[in-house]
Amino acid sequence: MQKLVEFTIGKAVFLMFLMAGFSQNISSQGRYGVALSETSIQCLSSKKGNLYQGIDNYLKVDTGFFVECEEINVISSNGIALWDSANQYLLIPERAGKLRLSVGCVQCGQEEVMGYRYFNVTNVPEPQLMLDGVPIDNPASLPKSRLLTCDSLSIFFNDDLVGSSEWMLITDFQLGYNYGGFHVSHFNPSNKLSHETREIISRLGPDHEISIRATVKSLGDMRKQLPIYRIRIY
Repeated sequence: MQKLVEFTIGKAVFLMFLMAGFSQNISSQGRYGVALSETSIQCLSSKKGNLYQGIDNYLKVDTGFFVECEEINVISSNGIALWDSANQYLLIPERAGKLRLSVGCVQCGQEEVMGYRYFNVTNVPEPQLMLDGVPIDNPASLPKSRLLTCDSLSIFFNDDLVGSSEWMLITDFQLGYNYGGFHVSHFNPSNKLSHETREIISRLGPDHEISIRATVKSLGDMRKQLPIYRIRIY
């Protein structure tokens, strides 16, 4: 059974027939228009459709739903939303929690909120150290063979953030360890374990603790040191 819904915006009257298939796109009418589905407002920066506090989140709005609009405005209840290009918007939430994204239609000089969608906003996770692409805990206990066969170190945030593996690249790291009652610090000049670094690890006895402090280069060529990782080898 089809349902006739009428929207009045200024002098314009929109008639929309909501068929069974189209009703998946629109779920309810309320103060902020109709509830929009995931396909109407897609999150491009998260595989699970989450937003993250304090970073650039990219959204794509299906303008086919607003074909009669002269202009589309996207308003965020948390942070700012900016038009980017090709129906994409840049959203930067200020805090974690719930966020309502409203889509306004401008017609004949007047604006009416036509639809909305709620998102979850979460904090960006702390970066984790990865050995050959596998994240490790901090502190961690690893067999010596795992370190000796490791090719390189990298940074991991989570599987949900698209492109986050490229946010930080390790340029070098300091390997710290105790030897003969003294603390020794060894510099490894890249993210790949050097021959000298492997030799040092191979000489360490069982149940020995080492520390790794990596220097990373982020977007914009900004460099900083990550917190110290502690690894007990056996």
